[in-house]
Amino acid sequence: MESIFHEKQPSGNMDDSGFFSIQVISNALKVWGLELILFNSPEYQRLRIDPINERSFICNYKEHWFTVRKLGKQWFNLNSLLTGPELISDTYLALFLAQLQQEGYSIFVVKGDLPDCEADQLLQMIRVQQMHRPKLIGEELAQLKEQRVQKTDLERVLEVNDGTGMLDEDEEDLQRALALSRQEIDMEDEEADLRRAIQLSMQGTSRNRCQDIPQTSGSHPTSEELRKRREAYFEKQQQQQQQQQAPPGQLTHLCEKSSTSSEAADSDLGDSMSEEDMLQAAVTMSLETVRSNLKTEGKK
Repeated sequence: MESIFHEKQPSGNMDDSGFFSIQVISNALKVWGLELILFNSPEYQRLRIDPINERSFICNYKEHWFTVRKLGKQWFNLNSLLTGPELISDTYLALFLAQLQQEGYSIFVVKGDLPDCEADQLLQMIRVQQMHRPKLIGEELAQLKEQRVQKTDLERVLEVNDGTGMLDEDEEDLQRALALSRQEIDMEDEEADLRRAIQLSMQGTSRNRCQDIPQTSGSHPTSEELRKRREAYFEKQQQQQQQQQAPPGQLTHLCEKSSTSSEAADSDLGDSMSEEDMLQAAVTMSLETVRSNLKTEGKK
């Protein structure tokens, strides 16, 4: 009766998670004629065996076990925490085992002839080339979750674009419209400046005429002088046309009248100016008037 009610003591060789102690694993391998030797033990280190000449290693840290095994002519890390087998080169194998020891792993060498397996037979004929190293399962899941979040954000942006039109095309149209608007404003400003200059020129000329102030210059006639000279010029042109159309009896009278008016104009204005000289003088006077008005406004 005591044995029935005796509580079962927990075993140190296994637990409910599936963990087995090194004693259990060692006894299981003996069934296949295999033996475990501690990798960093003095007995094994005295043998000075190159790790690449072995066939398999079993690694343990706390309650986690995994195998590093040679399949065909290549070494593989068969850690179940990775997304897949990791290829280990012969030159990196010793460094990889030393790194595991620094991280606290216990490493055991599997001595004896391993049972045949299909993977070993296949890799005896071909070699594996691994482009990307496998990642930890937790790291892989985190990346997948991040990718799903980014994909969701991208889908939201695409949905917004489908509802309101492509943002890039709208932005290009807006920039194009702003550029055209700026060009039109510049053209309007230039036209306004031109109209203002013409208006100032006309105001200056009319002001000089109204005030009737004689402007003497060493090289340019006044506006009143230019007006008189233009009147004399047009009067002379008109008289020449009348002389060509008048009868012979009236021709002498018109010639005398023309001569009299010409002499009067010459006595008042001096030597007559050509049409080009009169035009040049008028333009010069207009420009001076504009400059004078602009200076006056600037002082105000």
